[in-house]
Amino acid sequence: MKFSVIVAAYNEGPQIGSSLKRLRQISQTSPMEVIVVDGGSDDGTVDAARDWADEVLTLGKPNRGAQWHAGAEKATGDLFFFLRADAQPPGNWQQALEHYWLTTQPTASFSATAFSVSYGAGFGLSALSMWSNARVRSGLASSDHGLCTTPEIYKSVGGFPAFPVLEDLEFSRRLKARGRIALLPERLRPAARHVHSIGPLAYIARRAWLEARYKMGATPESIFAAAPDL
Repeated sequence: MKFSVIVAAYNEGPQIGSSLKRLRQISQTSPMEVIVVDGGSDDGTVDAARDWADEVLTLGKPNRGAQWHAGAEKATGDLFFFLRADAQPPGNWQQALEHYWLTTQPTASFSATAFSVSYGAGFGLSALSMWSNARVRSGLASSDHGLCTTPEIYKSVGGFPAFPVLEDLEFSRRLKARGRIALLPERLRPAARHVHSIGPLAYIARRAWLEARYKMGATPESIFAAAPDL
């Protein structure tokens, strides 16, 4: 089984090299390609990524949805695994995904997988982790969870929308229309600098408010202008 790891990045120069190096170190030698799609960084992200990625694509401006979609169009794997540039997948991520996808064939009730997340210790971060994991069970998986699906399912639901923010909300809705998103017990650890900068409870409130604005008709572009670090 070949994995296509698709990473959306923007101004991740100081940490993307170490993140991709770790990904390589914990991964098996089984077929895998790493595709990094940059959103117009100006801090050396592209040069740092080239040392560890099989392919680096560049777009003119940050737009996570468009970046992930561009990577998916280039990908050749049996599974598409979408990662944020600062995420740390579990050490056995390949085994966990391969086991689930080979033993639980996707049907009308199953369209994607998402790892559980752990934002860290302490009451606030633990509460955020529980909240985010519970949302996956209800069909809403944020990009922090590392969504994974097949090329066939990805294409059938229309892929990621070209949204600069809340692309994960819309993509989850598309996947949910096809089948449930299965939450895996293995823990992915997002760096989530935006969470730590404002605090976990404030992040929950902010995310809920921005999603409400989107449901009331606000465009993703206007939401991104107000919250570019979400």
